[in-house]
Amino acid sequence: MRITKLVTGILLILLAIWLCFEGIMSGILGIWASRNLVSGILEIILGSLFIAAGVVYIVMEADPYMGGDITCFILLIIGGGVGLAGGFFNVWLILYAVISLIIGIGFFVWHHIIGEAI
Repeated sequence: MRITKLVTGILLILLAIWLCFEGIMSGILGIWASRNLVSGILEIILGSLFIAAGVVYIVMEADPYMGGDITCFILLIIGGGVGLAGGFFNVWLILYAVISLIIGIGFFVWHHIIGEAI
């Protein structure tokens, strides 16, 4: 689980950098597609939540307790809600919401099933 948390944290940070970059370029500036401020702002918010969750996964990867998993679970559930709400403005946000929910719920359930201490 330790290596998986580390790799997932790094991938979340990379996805967050892409989300923030795409939110600025496409949503706010309108360089790649038609300008949509709501979509751009939601992508930046989702990217910020992914950065926070990625940092928590990297920092807490060796911790046997569930504090980091609970924090990331809450962050990624909020991110899933933001992505699903933003799906009306940009269909790619639904994909990011599904990724957020799978990672957040998956790690929480996995850690809970293997029975490590709380």
